[in-house]
Order: sequence, then C-alpha cells, then structure tokens
Amino acid sequence: MRPLSLAHLSLIETPPGRLVEIAARAGFDHLDLRLSPATPTDWRYTADDRLTLCRNLKPMLRDAGITIWDVEIIRLDDGTDPQDHLPLMEAAALLGARRIKLVCDACDHHRAAGLLAQLCALARPFGLTLDLEYMIFSGVRSLKEADAIVTAAGAPNLKVLVDALHWMRAGDTIADLRAVNSLGYVQLCDGPLQAPIDREALIREARTNRLAPGEGDFPLQTLLAAMPQDCVASLEVPLPQGRDPQSHARTLLEAARRLTQSQAVTP
Repeated sequence: MRPLSLAHLSLIETPPGRLVEIAARAGFDHLDLRLSPATPTDWRYTADDRLTLCRNLKPMLRDAGITIWDVEIIRLDDGTDPQDHLPLMEAAALLGARRIKLVCDACDHHRAAGLLAQLCALARPFGLTLDLEYMIFSGVRSLKEADAIVTAAGAPNLKVLVDALHWMRAGDTIADLRAVNSLGYVQLCDGPLQAPIDREALIREARTNRLAPGEGDFPLQTLLAAMPQDCVASLEVPLPQGRDPQSHARTLLEAARRLTQSQAVTP
C-alpha cells in the first residue's frame, strides 16, 4: 500500500504538536511540517525556537508511531544565499525528516540551477532530498521547466515534486510525467477541470480551495500510475470551514486509501 502523509496545509492553523496527534490518530504513515513560512501569514520561527520545537516533537512522534516525511519550505529567488537555509536543514534532520520542499521564484533559471546545486550539497550530509515544486504562478511554471532546472543542477538529491493541482493547471500530460527521470513524490487533492481565470484566483485556489480525492474531476488514478510505485502521496487539502480537524484528516486518509486501492486493482 502506498505510504500516505498529511500535509501541514491541510490543517495549517493546527500547532505542530496537535498535528502529530491528529495525523497519527487518523492513520497516516507520515506528516509534513511547515517550519519556515510559505506565505506572509505563516508563523515565523527563530532558529532557536524551531530547534526547541523539534526537540519537543521527537518524543511525541515516537510515542505516536508517526514520522516526518517533508519539512517546508525553502523559497528560492535571485538573491538566495544557500547558507541561510542551514538552520532549516538542521531542524529537519533533528526530526528525522527525509525531504525539504522548495519553491523557485527566480527569473534566471540558469542561476537557480546553480543555487539548487549548492543547496543540495549542504543538504546531503543531513541525508536530505530537496523537492522542487512547480506552480503556474511561480518562477517555475511547468513540469518541463522544473525538470530542466533539476537536470541542469545535476544533484542526485534533487527531485521534482508533482502536486496534482499544479499538474492540472499547468496543462501537463502523462507523457510529460513519463519523460521525467527525477520524479520525487506526489501531493494529492482534487478539483474541477475548469481553472480559475487569473493569477490571484489560482493562488487562492491553491491555498484555500482544494477538494479531497474523489470529490472533483482530476484524473488522479492516471497521475498515480505514472508516478514511481513506491513514492509517498501527501494529502494537501485545506480544512473546509466548519469541519472538525480530526474528522478532516480521517476523511482525507480514507479518500486516499480508496484511490490507491482502486488504482492497485485497475488493469
């Protein structure tokens, strides 16, 4: 059965300690934590506060029987100094995380590839893989662009993260997926085939308006079939207004299991 992780965006208002409890109780194998801000409204940790949080989380994770898969987020732009992200790598390693997610807002893709190579060299001693997430409203707008940057960087611990929503909105195809050798893992959600009409609406959809697998029209079985068989699937669906966090986590897990089980039996 494909390993499942709960993305922090699914319960972004939930503190990390409580999130560990909810994910474990719902039955997830892994958990993704946002320990560095992805948006202007995200919580900002000092390096010391983040390390203290991670030390406190370690026994909670052990007792709950759940592991950290991914830590968020590195935002790469033309002025990024790779050394600035060492504290996040240290925190991820302390938690036993496997990956760090990154987003590229850089306009110069050649420079971005060089910066990514430096970041990967810093991450390697920690046993960390970096996953580049492309988004139609970021500096890397398609799977082909992401693959080209990863190839140019030439780092074995750099992969492409495929988010079902961004894959659909970029107009990527299954043939595009099968042409990529550096696929990392997949983030699952669902939604309508019709995309929002402007950039701000696309951002709003990505951050607040996703559906659980099976509630929309995305070809998720086809997407999963094109991904590596053993790759983790992370559920990234923000909490609908009025829904209980624990109930939401359980709903996402059950939806993902139905999807992965039906994919497993599809000829």
